Amino acid sequence: MSDTPPKDPGKRRRGRPRQGADADDFTDDRPFVSSLARGMSILRAFRAEDRMLGTQVLAERTGLHKTTVSRLLGTLTKLGYLRYMPEYGKYAISNQVLTLGYAVMGRFGFGELMRRRMEEIAAQGDCVVALSVRDRLDMMFVELIREPTAIYLSLNVGSRIPMAESAPGRAYLFAAPEKEREAVLKELAQHHGEAWQDHVEPALTASLDRMRRQGHSDSFGEWKPDHNAIGIPLYDPLTGDIYTLSVGGNASVLTPERLRKEHLPKLLSAAQDISALGGGPTE
Repeated sequence: MSDTPPKDPGKRRRGRPRQGADADDFTDDRPFVSSLARGMSILRAFRAEDRMLGTQVLAERTGLHKTTVSRLLGTLTKLGYLRYMPEYGKYAISNQVLTLGYAVMGRFGFGELMRRRMEEIAAQGDCVVALSVRDRLDMMFVELIREPTAIYLSLNVGSRIPMAESAPGRAYLFAAPEKEREAVLKELAQHHGEAWQDHVEPALTASLDRMRRQGHSDSFGEWKPDHNAIGIPLYDPLTGDIYTLSVGGNASVLTPERLRKEHLPKLLSAAQDISALGGGPTE
């Protein structure tokens, strides 16, 4: 007979919500504030290429009623996260939002270490080095470094790329907890429709199998025909949140062999440095 005491069904399980979590991911024993979720959906609706957005576009992107969007815009503007542009009748993300990201990147010197490592990789030339996080069914660049001589796509910090076809996305899916990965795959299947079974899922499955054997993700002409990339997952030393570090560029210059020989060792070395960071939370 086991000496282990039975679990108390009334006891709340503590722990962080996973990255990219939505309202349906929370169980009844964890509080969920709908108004806060709607407010966050407004901020998430802004994309890197958006200078300003109006109420109608935000309502369409969030699925919220225009009246609700209007109230949330007023609150977010008063809090300083948005700026109202009266001459256009639209709203823009303010620099106050950057403070949230800097609070994360500054932890343990994470941001400084990553930038230094990324600059070392980019110095090899002809490549773009990116640090990414999951944003629903995309990966968003939170840091991007490239040499002026590199041939690259028009991507910047805040740009999003598709999860299933890209090296960062595949690295993230490989590292994600099983429950999260299964949920994301179901969403991806709905998002891609018929293309999912035709070619997206088989290519993704093959890539994840290769990552189990090779220790890194890849995307050779699958996201963009003339683009090659490899990537690895990184873990925040405190929260366990998943980042991905990737290097990519023009396929005619960055062949799979060159990526693995010249850039992969530096990616793996950066991952080792990050894993060595740590320390408990400060008061």
